[in-house]
Amino acid sequence: MNDGGPDGRLGAGPDTSDDDSGHIAVIGMACRYPGAADVDAFWRNLVDGADTVTREAPRPVPGAGNGSTRQYVPARGQLADPEWFDARYFGYSPREARIISPQHRVFLECAVQALEHAGYDPDRHPGAIGVYGGGTDTSYAQLLRRSEYRPSATDLEILLGNATDYLVTRIAYKLGLRGPAVTVQAACATSLVAVHTAVQALLAGDCDLALAGGVAVHVPAKNTPYTEGGILSADGVCRAFDAAAGGTVGGDGAGIVVLKRLSEAVADGDHVHAVLRGSAVNNDGSDRIGFSAPSVGGQAAVIRDAQFVARVHPATVTYVEAHGTATPLGDPIEIEALTRAFRDGTDRRGFCRIGSVKTNIGHTDAAAGVAGLIKAVLALEHGVIPPSLHFAEPNPQIDFAASPFRVATATEDWRAEETPRRAGVSSFGIGGTNAHVVLEEAPEVPPTEPSDPWQLLVLSARTPAAVDAATRRLAAHLRAHPELPLADVVWTLQTGRREHAHRRYAVVGGPEDALRALSDPTGARLVDSGSSPRNRPVTFLFPGTGACVEAGWPIGAQRVFRRALADCHAAAAPHVGAEALKALRRGDRSTDPLTADLAVFAEEYALAQLWISWGIRPATVLGKGVGTLTAAAAAGVFALDDAVRLVLDRARLLSRAPGTELADAFAESVREAGPRIPAVRVASGGLLPSDEAAGPAHWSAYLTGQDQLESALSAVLTESSGILLELGVGGTLTSLARRSPGHTDEHVLVADSAGPTAADGAPALLKALGTLWQAGAAISWPEVHDQRRRLRVPLPTYPFERQPYLAESAEERPSAPAEPAGAATPEPGHESRPREKTLPAVSRLFAEILGLPEVSPDDSFFDLGGDSVIAAQLLVRTRDLFAVDIDPLTLYEADTPTELASLIEKVTADDGSPQTAAP
Repeated sequence: MNDGGPDGRLGAGPDTSDDDSGHIAVIGMACRYPGAADVDAFWRNLVDGADTVTREAPRPVPGAGNGSTRQYVPARGQLADPEWFDARYFGYSPREARIISPQHRVFLECAVQALEHAGYDPDRHPGAIGVYGGGTDTSYAQLLRRSEYRPSATDLEILLGNATDYLVTRIAYKLGLRGPAVTVQAACATSLVAVHTAVQALLAGDCDLALAGGVAVHVPAKNTPYTEGGILSADGVCRAFDAAAGGTVGGDGAGIVVLKRLSEAVADGDHVHAVLRGSAVNNDGSDRIGFSAPSVGGQAAVIRDAQFVARVHPATVTYVEAHGTATPLGDPIEIEALTRAFRDGTDRRGFCRIGSVKTNIGHTDAAAGVAGLIKAVLALEHGVIPPSLHFAEPNPQIDFAASPFRVATATEDWRAEETPRRAGVSSFGIGGTNAHVVLEEAPEVPPTEPSDPWQLLVLSARTPAAVDAATRRLAAHLRAHPELPLADVVWTLQTGRREHAHRRYAVVGGPEDALRALSDPTGARLVDSGSSPRNRPVTFLFPGTGACVEAGWPIGAQRVFRRALADCHAAAAPHVGAEALKALRRGDRSTDPLTADLAVFAEEYALAQLWISWGIRPATVLGKGVGTLTAAAAAGVFALDDAVRLVLDRARLLSRAPGTELADAFAESVREAGPRIPAVRVASGGLLPSDEAAGPAHWSAYLTGQDQLESALSAVLTESSGILLELGVGGTLTSLARRSPGHTDEHVLVADSAGPTAADGAPALLKALGTLWQAGAAISWPEVHDQRRRLRVPLPTYPFERQPYLAESAEERPSAPAEPAGAATPEPGHESRPREKTLPAVSRLFAEILGLPEVSPDDSFFDLGGDSVIAAQLLVRTRDLFAVDIDPLTLYEADTPTELASLIEKVTADDGSPQTAAP
């Protein structure tokens, strides 16, 4: 990348920092490095100057000869429990989880954490999400191929579960990402090259959000033998730039960043940790002493090019996170290259701090570049430069005094000067691939807008235990960060987390109240879901009691509600007096039947429009009293102006003695209104046919009290698992529905107002919304927040429920399920096995293939983690046991032991000869 002058140099021209075109925001991060399970722990270790490398007792140097006293210290940065994995979260069976490399598993979990840290649910993100990353060569596949460990896995399964070709496509598959999924391999530079590649994809429009990073996880643990003159440190310490530096230390780790175009990140309220202003990648070519040797020219060029792309003056870059491997050859070349690049724009000395994260965690191979990037991003965000460890005296081959650089040996405050804080990050791979990134501190973003005092806090997970863990984590986080605006916290939870089956909510009245609700050991304020969320039909119930719209009612400030009320008042203006209209607009309660009925209609109609804007659209409507006309208006039977006129006509007619003449008069009013075929079903005595709902005869019966409310409710309750949402004060219709013979525990009955005062309104409405969310309704959260600006904030990520998954030797592995007597070698003409023998055998076969202790008769093969590759093995074993050939497509229709056993019996029942079951 060389877009400058003839040699690509920036020179000392003006700094063009105000132009943010082409800038990329870092909006999320996740990592696992030695001594750190997440980003927060990683940062604490860095600031504290922690060395998290594991060292063993000294050993004799190999090949040193008898009598030699030379020793080395075996050392490596190790992850805690890398073989532990939440297989159930990703839908993997235990067998498949054991086949998949721990390297893939760690990276997969990090991808989930990175997206959650950014505040994005991939299922609901409207654009394309890309993923770019790479890993390293590990020995796990070789372990699987050893006969004593092989878990009946095919070569294809081992390849798919271990090769780096499938590292990022696995993430795309399991997280549902539809953008590019590209594996990047560039040795030690892999993860920073992946970041550069993701940046180019975002700028080209290939994706709208990008995950980028790398991973190096060795299970079994890597044990690289020390050789004198090699790249490993003899004393097990990485002393970057120090006179005593004797080599690097290996390490395991994983890191991912989430990237987005800066202008869009700011507009969308994302938390911008830092700005990636520019990046560059090149290769040293042949101008070096050997294939594995670095080059001053190549490294200087990539730094120069990155600064040119970033449009920054070298003198404004005041920290560099170096490659810093502490090798005798590498460190002096790197400082010389940096100095050449910076000297193109400045003669200043010692103004730029330099450090290397490898002194803390070791050299994490394919995850090294992103480790340095995350460190630099956090330093920019916190305004603190962590120390680079083990530096006492400069390497004599490095002239720091004449360079722009000095090693950061202690934690330092990092203040912005004439320009924002800026940092460079380098990563250089064996083979000559060089990458450099220029970062800048995040800009000020527009703040969150004012919020209502009451908020709906939601949590979900795959299991009840995980929901409990998520609750504890969130409480601890809010306790540690009382400055977080509650509206932003709930916004992030509502929109930035996947919606799992086990759901919990709380209606809270401020940050302190939220902490009390989450921390209460009794859980009294926390509401858990009682059934699985799913798509359910919704019925709006209009009780004819109105809502509470007295002064100060928070929902009354909602834009949609307010506009709907205003539309009703405007429709009433030609038909009521000025004083009555003023009373309506104030929300005053009136004893005048006309004004009272009109107020009830307007309030319930406005509530219906509010719920619809929140994503809750009715399939059926049902009303009582004036609520029947509200239901008709909500269903589209009457235009709003006509519905308001009918409300007034009804009130006037009912003020006289009822009778046929009045019913006929109302029928005439209905004809004049021109009722239309409703957009949704109307319930009145039953589910009315569309033409009957639009007919005047129905409304005549309604005026004379023949609307048959209980029959209508019974008709609505014939739909099992439906939601009945009552819009108005009192809960009379939901109470009636609950007493109806047709009501079951599968129905969800919700009243959106608990009482007649302003204090009741908002919490009750939000509680109703929480109940609908738990039932599976798709909520339009921006409308719930009245389209006010909200900011995503970093919150604790999913509490994975990990278990160990490792290839086991034959002695360690549980014995396979016993085959039914005589089933292994079926003879032609054998009798069809009775169901009590076939079903247990098929259940045991499922368990064997999936690596589970047992499988229930109605468990789905695919829900338990099966896929097309494993299915092929299942069908082979089925053929061996039962002498039937099952077409692979049939398994998608008969995916439980019960269904497959029935199919086997059906096929074998005809003549006992081998059969083929086709779909």
